[in-house]
Amino acid sequence: MKKILKNILIFLSYFIYDILFKAILYAFNINYYTLDIKNKIIYTIIIGVIYILILIFLYRKELKEELKDYKDNYKKYLSNNIIIYLIGVLLMGVSNIIISKITHQSLAGNEEITRGLIKLYPIYMIYSSIIFAPLVEELIIRKSLKNILKFKYLFIILSGLIFGLLHISDYKDINEILFSIPYIIMGIDFAYIYYKTNNIFTTMTLHMCHNLILLIIQFII
Repeated sequence: MKKILKNILIFLSYFIYDILFKAILYAFNINYYTLDIKNKIIYTIIIGVIYILILIFLYRKELKEELKDYKDNYKKYLSNNIIIYLIGVLLMGVSNIIISKITHQSLAGNEEITRGLIKLYPIYMIYSSIIFAPLVEELIIRKSLKNILKFKYLFIILSGLIFGLLHISDYKDINEILFSIPYIIMGIDFAYIYYKTNNIFTTMTLHMCHNLILLIIQFII
């Protein structure tokens, strides 16, 4: 029960950590919302790094064991699951095409914002996409949920749903909700791989590589 409570609190921290850190800044007479964009990015990165370090500290024992296991078995974990990952990517792409045809909209709002930020702030987006998102999302949406939910398919489905819904910008827009489906597919894919390997570094690696490939494509475009 103590472990479950700890993981519930860690999961909930994802939704409030940003507010808490900004409140701390305000206590030091730093109003995040009145800063220029350059300083906002600097503080956002600092806040994100601090949060990552806190998560690593809270999961230090599990991460130490899983890192040792990953060093010994990473080739097996990646090679055994690359097909599952590629199936997820294929289904994600197909669902995107179908949803685009239905909605007559090529991108989700969140994706449009992301592409705009890549053009304007490439260094920040490299940090956000390749470091922050894979580490934090895997620890929160995969590890904490798996520690809370003991039923395999409940964990996999719920993890996928949360992952997908966190990647849309407007929950009142039906088109945006439809565009969560490709992300839900990928979330289910990662959750299944995590449950299968029981090693968070496997999905962290795949998540980083996935985002890196998408980022490179955006830079080329």
